[in-house]
Amino acid sequence: MLRYGVLVCSFFLFSCAGSPDSQVSPRVDWDFWNLSPVNAEKNELIFIGVAGVRMNHQEAIDLALEDAARRVAFFQAVGGEVLQRVEIGSGFFDYRSENQATLHYDEEGYQKYREVLVFDPEQDVRIEHHAVFVRTRYQASQSLLIKHQYATKHKRPQWVDNPPKQISDFWVGVGFAGPRLYHKDTVIASYENAVFSIITSISNTVSAKVETTQNSGEIFSSFSAINSQEVSASGTLRGFYVIETWTDPATKAVWSLAIAER
Repeated sequence: MLRYGVLVCSFFLFSCAGSPDSQVSPRVDWDFWNLSPVNAEKNELIFIGVAGVRMNHQEAIDLALEDAARRVAFFQAVGGEVLQRVEIGSGFFDYRSENQATLHYDEEGYQKYREVLVFDPEQDVRIEHHAVFVRTRYQASQSLLIKHQYATKHKRPQWVDNPPKQISDFWVGVGFAGPRLYHKDTVIASYENAVFSIITSISNTVSAKVETTQNSGEIFSSFSAINSQEVSASGTLRGFYVIETWTDPATKAVWSLAIAER
C-alpha cells in the first residue's frame, strides 16, 4: 500500500512539472511562429532562422542568424532553374526520372544582413524537434500588405491541401520537404522548394515526344518506344517571403507558404 502511494505522488509531481514547452502559453507560442509583417510604420518583416542543436548554444544561435540573413537575401532577389524529365519505355523496367534544381542568390554577401537583424535572446529563441529557431526582425525598404488567415500552430492549415493561387496580388507557392536526418535541413529544403514552386507556376515550358526504334535480328525484328516529357522553368523572384510554415507532428515533414512580388 505504501509503495502505491509513493508511485501516485511521483506521478503527480511529474505531471505538475511538465515539459518546458508545456509551460509556454499557447498565445505566446503562436506569436513566435506568426510570420505576418509587424510595425507597418517601420516596414518590419519577420525572418525565422534555423540551425541544428549544438553543445555550444550560442554557436547554434549564430548559425540560425546566418540562415535568417540568407532568407533576407532571398527577399532581395532569388533566382532558380528547375528541370524535370520523365522517360517511360515499352519494357516493364523502362522508366527513368530526373529532377534538377538550382538556386541563385547573393551567396557571397548575404551575411551582411545579419548585422541589421534585431532579436531578443530571451524571447526570440525556441528549441523544437532538435533544432534551434531564432525569430528576427528586419526593416525593409517597403511594407508588405498581406491579407491572409493564419492557422493556429498545431492545426493543419487549409493551404497545405488547397494552395491558394494568389494572396493580395502576390505570386504564391508552397514548398514541401519530407523529413531529413536533421530537422533544420527539412525546414531549409521546404522554403527553398517554395522558390521553385513559384517559379514553376509562373514560367515553365513543357515538351513531350515519342521515340520509336527497331531492333532487327536475322529472323525476328521488334519495336520499342520511349515516351519522354520534360518540364523546365527559370526566373528571378523579388520580395520572396515565407508567411507561414507547418510541421506535421507525426512525420516531421514541413510545408512553407511563400509569396513573391508580381
